Amino acid sequence: MKEGIIKKHKDIALSLLKGYKKANELILKERKKRLAIITTEEALREYDYLCKLYSTADKRGLERLDNIKISFLIKRRNIFNRIRKAQGNK
Repeated sequence: MKEGIIKKHKDIALSLLKGYKKANELILKERKKRLAIITTEEALREYDYLCKLYSTADKRGLERLDNIKISFLIKRRNIFNRIRKAQGNK
């Protein structure tokens, strides 16, 4: 029974990694396209906007988001560790 669960998680983990790889490739492609046409003035305007947005943001919300992200990363690491252990790569 446990081997079936681990195999299921392995498939999910591999699928997740493939998805991340594909998403990263698409994001990089779009970023290259956009950066090729954006002017220096547009880039500075966008940077200034993002800085102002961050400086006026409610930092309590960001702290909560960080805690959610940390929890997710710990859970994911535990799944990867169980998969690795099941494969005998301690």
